[in-house]
Amino acid sequence: MDILREERFIVKVVEMHYIQGLSQVEIAKKLGVSRTTISRTVAQARQRGYIEFKVNYPDDIEPGEEKLLEEKYGLKEAVIVCEKSDGDMGKEIASYAADYILRVLKKKMSIAFSNGHTLYGIADCMKEDVRLKFLNTKGIEVLPLFAEYNMPPDTDEKDRIAYSNQNVEMIAELFHGHSYHFTVPPIVSSEKIRRELLEEPCIRETMTKIQNVDMAVTGIGTLDKDSFGANVGIADESEYDRLRAKGGIGEFLLHIIDADGKVIDDSYEGRLTCIRLEDFKKIPIRIGVAYGMRKKEAIRAVLREKLVNVLITDEHVAEYLIEN
Repeated sequence: MDILREERFIVKVVEMHYIQGLSQVEIAKKLGVSRTTISRTVAQARQRGYIEFKVNYPDDIEPGEEKLLEEKYGLKEAVIVCEKSDGDMGKEIASYAADYILRVLKKKMSIAFSNGHTLYGIADCMKEDVRLKFLNTKGIEVLPLFAEYNMPPDTDEKDRIAYSNQNVEMIAELFHGHSYHFTVPPIVSSEKIRRELLEEPCIRETMTKIQNVDMAVTGIGTLDKDSFGANVGIADESEYDRLRAKGGIGEFLLHIIDADGKVIDDSYEGRLTCIRLEDFKKIPIRIGVAYGMRKKEAIRAVLREKLVNVLITDEHVAEYLIEN
């Protein structure tokens, strides 16, 4: 009889909590017992198998795969974007990246952006997000991860609009924040010139700000002829040929990396004015936004070296990263 009474009480609590939707505090008041008693009763119900959970995820969300990616590569968060038959994957990736940024954004944050078509798309997506009306964006600073340069006159319009300083201006305006420019060439003719440039007080001040941002958002590139760096004249094909011959498989913040994410030892590296990767890795939130199977090796290399701790990519790349 005592057992039946106990079972009846457990079933009653389960009914009130999971079917009627009452909180444990509300149930305790109604039944005249303590909140601890209700919590213990719910735990007993689980142990005895009275409660079973089944979660029906939407078809285009992959929480299991995201968890696998996070565990395998030590990520804070992985966001896997599923392909839609009538959708533009670039826009989908950009919208998820915009969502993540707005979700973690706080007042007085400093954020740095690289260049690229997808990064430009993020700014476009944020423009349409209603959360901007309610977020406290006071004191936000927006900086470029790349130095400023003049694009060749014949640069395609789609590459011009993906220019990092243009992104920075757009995003700072959205946040009613303050933007900075990094006004030196991204690559110079010698390591000596690089050192001298970065010793200039105003340039050193901006570089220090970039190194100490709270969040960085960057793409991940390849070394093929269609890469952003090749298209805007940062490096010519012969230079890429030399870097590929040395084991280069991808580009990250203009640095050329091998399959393990290590920087290729070459004179090219000594001429870059952008942030060094050892400094980049100290930034608390480092978001890598990249998709497409042609980038899979470069993305994996970046993850191996833990250059980013948040990844936003497509389902096909995610599957490759999990299995390899």
